[in-house]
Amino acid sequence: RWFCDAAFTIDYWKKKTGVLTQAYRLITDGQALRQAARTIGVAVTTVKRAERQLAKQALLIHLQQERALTALLQEPLALDGARSFAGSQNEPAEVNGIFATESGFCFELRAFGLRRSGTMTQRQRELREQRDRRLGRPDPQARRKLVEQALRRLEALFAPKITIELRTDQEPAYAIAIKALKRKIRHITVSSTARRDSSNPLWMINHKHRVQRHCLASWRRETIAHHKNLAGLQDRQLVHRVWLNNTKGVSERRLPDRRITPAMRLGLSDKRLTGSELFFRRRFPQRERLPESMRPLYEGTLKARPREVGNQYIHSYAY
Repeated sequence: RWFCDAAFTIDYWKKKTGVLTQAYRLITDGQALRQAARTIGVAVTTVKRAERQLAKQALLIHLQQERALTALLQEPLALDGARSFAGSQNEPAEVNGIFATESGFCFELRAFGLRRSGTMTQRQRELREQRDRRLGRPDPQARRKLVEQALRRLEALFAPKITIELRTDQEPAYAIAIKALKRKIRHITVSSTARRDSSNPLWMINHKHRVQRHCLASWRRETIAHHKNLAGLQDRQLVHRVWLNNTKGVSERRLPDRRITPAMRLGLSDKRLTGSELFFRRRFPQRERLPESMRPLYEGTLKARPREVGNQYIHSYAY
C-alpha cells in the first residue's frame, strides 16, 4: 500500500495552515483565546479547536517522554497545588503539580473541581446550594485519588532500588495517598508558613506556580479570561506543561540557562523545541499507549461536578 507522508503532518487536514503553531506561541505567551484569535485573524472558535488539538498532542508528547525516562530518574520530586476558577468564583478548581526539584521538569498538572469555601454571604451560600442540587457536588476525595494515580505512574521512572523522595506541604491527603503505595517513599513535609526563597525545599514548584500565573491569562488573580469549564482549564495545563518542559529555558536571568530546557537537562532533547517542531507530525493514542485513566484528558470530557455540561471543541471527524 502507498501512503502520502504529508497526511501525517499536523496541518494536512486544515483549511488554513499554521494556526496551531501560532496559537501555541500566543497562548503560552499569556494571551487569552480572544486576543490570540484577533492576532492570528481567525474566529475565537478556531483558536478553541486549536487549543483542544494542541492539548491532545501535548499529552501524547509527554507520555512519550515519560517512557524515555523509565528507570532513569534520580532526583527528588515536589508536589503542591495551586487554585484558580473554572466558570466563575462559584466554581474553584485546583491543579496538582509534580516537578523534579533539580531539572524543573514537570510531570503532572492535573485539575479537579472544588466546592466553594471560606467566608460567604447568605446569598452566596444559597447560590452554592442551588448549584450543588443542579450539578452535584465535586468529589471530596479527588485530590487524594489523583495524587495516588500520578505517583503510581511515576514509580516506573525510578530504578527499583532507589528510594523516591517526595516533598510536599502538610496537606493530609498527600500523606494518605503515599501510604497507599507499595513503593518506599521518603516523604518530606514543609510548612506553608516557611519562607518561600531558594532555600525552601519546595522552591522549584513555588517558582513554577509563579511562572504559571504570570504566563497564563486565565490564572491571574483578577481576570475575565478564566476558563468556562474544567476541561478547558485542563487543556491549557497540558499545553503549558509541554511549553515548560521543551520550549522555555530553566531561567530568564542567566543567558546560558535561557537556552537550556528541563527536557535538555534530562537528556530528552538536544535543543529547545518550538511549536512547529513539537507539533509537526501527528501522534496517535494507540501508538503512544495512552492509559485508560487518561482517556478523559485526551477526549476533553473532564468534569468538575457529576452533572456538569461540557463542550468539546474538536470536530467529530478530526483525529
